[in-house]
Amino acid sequence: MTLDEMLALLPDNSTGEISPADLRSIVTDLYHAAHSASDAYAYRWSATGPPGSGHVTMDQPWQIFASKALISETTDDGMTPSFGAIDSANAARVWFTAATGEQLVADVTGPSVDMGAYRQVPIAVQSITGNQPANNAAVTVSLVVVM
Repeated sequence: MTLDEMLALLPDNSTGEISPADLRSIVTDLYHAAHSASDAYAYRWSATGPPGSGHVTMDQPWQIFASKALISETTDDGMTPSFGAIDSANAARVWFTAATGEQLVADVTGPSVDMGAYRQVPIAVQSITGNQPANNAAVTVSLVVVM
């Protein structure tokens, strides 16, 4: 999230009407910037797998016992993410953050597996906030190397 995007989430605070979800998004992004090297990518949530182009899901969607993130090798806006940094890191995480505030954080437990059009990333879910995003909902995927 850019500084301008963060500031847009904080309207004139004379009335104290900053939403908890907006504040959480800002604090999370600031934490990522201070404690990690990360790349964030725009995706769409898929209620079922395997994910199509521009989509992401898990083997057990939005569940604490999910063990694999399934991430398309092409983002929703046509970018090609690099998985090399998380594949070779001693410690890495993946954040799934929906535009409506839902979030799932998972540790990456090993290198990704190339499945052709998508990557299968082994994970251990650490925390979940909110319910699974709706099918085709906008989701930011942050691939993070923890320092």
